[in-house]
Amino acid sequence: MKKLALKDCKHGKGVFALKDINNGNEVLQFQGSVVGYEELPHPYTAENDYYLQIGDGIFLGPSGSIDDFVNHSCYPNTGVLFDSGVIKLVAVTPIPAGSEITFDYSTTMDNFRWKMDCSCGSENCRHKLDNFVDLEAAIQTKYIQLGVIPDYILQKLSGNNIYDTW
Repeated sequence: MKKLALKDCKHGKGVFALKDINNGNEVLQFQGSVVGYEELPHPYTAENDYYLQIGDGIFLGPSGSIDDFVNHSCYPNTGVLFDSGVIKLVAVTPIPAGSEITFDYSTTMDNFRWKMDCSCGSENCRHKLDNFVDLEAAIQTKYIQLGVIPDYILQKLSGNNIYDTW
């Protein structure tokens, strides 16, 4: 049974749950070709932002499939999980049928010079997208505890006291 659909939304297109998704369940897998920073579109804009950072200067390009249309939220219902070479989107809260699937783009951004104004509309909206290290410590800690921060970011942060507690 199909669990996701691509629908129109306030950001153009978005991915929506067709049935309830339990916390911790896999929502989808990201696909696409691996590209380096130098292969990203220039200028890099919201209109051509179909790239997911997966390493230091390494990105997963557009797949042409539904995974290209997962929108950002500062209060997301999913997170990116790197699992033995597979890049998954997993629910971090229960997701009722009809809900838009979102993740916080900042959770995979490291030393990336692109910035974007945020209009996600959540009550906790930060009004800008930035690198993970630029998030408030409480937000960083929440995402680390959820297990949705990739190793390429965690390894750089390991000397910082806030991360010694998780």
